[in-house]
Amino acid sequence: MNFSEDVNKAICNISKDQRELLSIYKIGSSVENTPMLAINLGIGSKKILINATHHAREMINTILLLDQIQYILNLYKKNSSVDNINIRELLHKVTLVFVPLVNPDGADLVLNGKYFLSNQYKNMFYLQRNSFESWKSNIRGVDLNRNYPTKHPSNDTVNYHGPKGYTGPWYFSEPETCALKDLTEFCLFEGSISYHSSGEEIYWQFNQSKEEKDRDLQIAKKISKETTYNLLPEEEINLGNGYKDWFIENYKKPALTMEVSPYVGERKVPQKYYPQIFQQNKNVPIIFAKEILNNSLN
Repeated sequence: MNFSEDVNKAICNISKDQRELLSIYKIGSSVENTPMLAINLGIGSKKILINATHHAREMINTILLLDQIQYILNLYKKNSSVDNINIRELLHKVTLVFVPLVNPDGADLVLNGKYFLSNQYKNMFYLQRNSFESWKSNIRGVDLNRNYPTKHPSNDTVNYHGPKGYTGPWYFSEPETCALKDLTEFCLFEGSISYHSSGEEIYWQFNQSKEEKDRDLQIAKKISKETTYNLLPEEEINLGNGYKDWFIENYKKPALTMEVSPYVGERKVPQKYYPQIFQQNKNVPIIFAKEILNNSLN
């Protein structure tokens, strides 16, 4: 099973429908030269990023994003409304930009082991293990969600290649994070959601000003109500090197990290949780977009 190849085929198949509303494009390539694809859903001028699977073992969120796209398309076709907002009206004001698979090589590694790898990486010392069930990094052993520069970096990082925690030789050292950086700089998103896997929590804070914090907390509360996930408590100083942290610090716009499943430890999320995860998250892009739009009009 080549997960990344199947995902890219699924993205292309989705894009065959509703061509006036959907477009796909390549934002970069992984270390192993797998295309990283983005899907634009909507034709609005305000853009919102929804990304998944920075961490290799969290590929259940890639499936979630593909299902969210199909769900929203179906609502659009039926001219339906969610949370008192018409989907057709919303998607003429907002474009949802989905990047379902940020770490394709890592996801393939978790599912298939190292045997699909090119010879350049197959024999790397950090990949000499029997199981990749807990692997989070990309194929170079860099934790992509620790590869973004911030003024207050994480204190849980390591200085060696491996399954998690290595920030890399420098920030944006990896082609996968460079692709997200370039996309963000080009699109100038009004907000973003990064999907992660374990804990049923929402991270929403990263050293914002009081005004920004008040704004972002109200948005996070709406998403918490929809999903029943817990909001992380406010802290005086937040530490982090994730996409959300970098985005908030640099763009001063709302961003969330969503942990979607009950806590399962250092492993993939069991498939049995997926139906519940989808039900809790199917409307999240819509509600988030509505809140972003409302804030931009104030």
